[in-house]
Amino acid sequence: MKQALRLEPTEQRIVGTLIEKQFTVPDTYPLSENALVAGCNQSSNRDPVTAYEAFQVAGALMAMQHKGVVARVDGAGRVAKFRHKLDEALALGVPELCVLAELLLRGPQAPGALKPRVARMGYEAEPAAIEALLQGMAVRSTPLVEQLPLGPRERDRRWRHLLGDAGAVAVPVAEAAAAIVAPAPLHAGAGDLATRVAELERQVRALQEAVEQLRAR
Repeated sequence: MKQALRLEPTEQRIVGTLIEKQFTVPDTYPLSENALVAGCNQSSNRDPVTAYEAFQVAGALMAMQHKGVVARVDGAGRVAKFRHKLDEALALGVPELCVLAELLLRGPQAPGALKPRVARMGYEAEPAAIEALLQGMAVRSTPLVEQLPLGPRERDRRWRHLLGDAGAVAVPVAEAAAAIVAPAPLHAGAGDLATRVAELERQVRALQEAVEQLRAR
């Protein structure tokens, strides 16, 4: 069996965004690095919502160029743009690209949930047709997707992509904000000034550590 293409979480989000924008806003595709950062971190059609920095996207773009998944497009302007090559690398048509993009951007989903989401990219199909498409992608010589077991309170089995580990794409924005703006409350009964000052200093150190951890991620 041919070795599968492996994408890191950041790379998964980037290539999913490139495919999505190719079909939803073709006039602005290929995308600049800044547009990619905004597209990866947008609050709609993403799960989880992320907070990537420009250097993370730039590093992932370099790695994907080496993998043959992304190509740099140098036009008349001074800003370089990027396009995906997933259709070339994996011999995919438009329906497969649309489905794969949604799995990359939102994680495992059932065909019924995929129906309206792929429709906005131009692939309009009933859940049964999407299911058949996924089954075809699952039995390729190098499978691209797999069906997950039925989970608790689920009526339909979901599918996930096999282009890399389905781990956390990045620190969710809500989690990062909570770490910065929600320090522990003052201890009950800390009535004297010295105790209050010590507690405030501890909270400031905790905030500084949270910020450094966020930057490192």
